[in-house]
Amino acid sequence: MMSIGDEEFTITPKGGSLADYAFREGVYVFYRKGLYYFLWSVDDTGAKNYHVAYGTSKSPKGPIKVAEKPIVIIQNPEEEIYGTGHNSIVNVPGTDEWYIVYHRINKNYLNNGPGFHREVCIDRLTFAKDGTINQVQPTHTSIKPVKIRKK
Repeated sequence: MMSIGDEEFTITPKGGSLADYAFREGVYVFYRKGLYYFLWSVDDTGAKNYHVAYGTSKSPKGPIKVAEKPIVIIQNPEEEIYGTGHNSIVNVPGTDEWYIVYHRINKNYLNNGPGFHREVCIDRLTFAKDGTINQVQPTHTSIKPVKIRKK
């Protein structure tokens, strides 16, 4: 946690469409290797293209530069994984290991209260050498237990 002063400000990414990065809600911000990563949900929980998009900034106050390929994670109907959104990011302290925690919608509730029947999921988040986020493939298996190394 860090303080960014007493001034008030609002930053959200501008533009985009529901197919790529149009801002909806659910912002999460983290810092890695000189960049602030801003992630947010696009569209509505029950929508077919509901997903997480991102942009970066050198300042926690923006401006946000939307990534060229902004989709971080999106549902996979072929695997019956729906409603991937509202996320947070976890880093294993002292490493460059990152994970995305998100929700998905149980397939039995897609047309009956998708906003109330959510499953919490976690998958690995990786980065390309240039710092861009590699799109996450949502899974049913999640990750193996993570061991925290004591120094």
